[in-house]
Amino acid sequence: MVTLPLMPKGDGTPVAGYDADRARLPLFYMNDFSRLGLRVHPCDAALRLLAEHHYDLVRSPYGHSVSLEQAAQLPELVELLARRGIACEIADVAETIYQG
Repeated sequence: MVTLPLMPKGDGTPVAGYDADRARLPLFYMNDFSRLGLRVHPCDAALRLLAEHHYDLVRSPYGHSVSLEQAAQLPELVELLARRGIACEIADVAETIYQG
């Protein structure tokens, strides 16, 4: 199973998106830690569309994530969003975590 955080694209608003700064980090990690996720705009429309198409959405204290049975489903998910005019990019959503 693959779980990808959903984050608003561009504005960083954590309202419906994933708050990577508060998410659980591995106990030990190197300075090059990253977390793959989806940056979408508008985020609320993406969440509604994925729910309508029965994608497994997970709500946590850190925001929303989408769970896929396998990584091979990712292109289908991105294509669905694009067909509905929702901007989507696969990106590192941990880029704002302080790594001192």
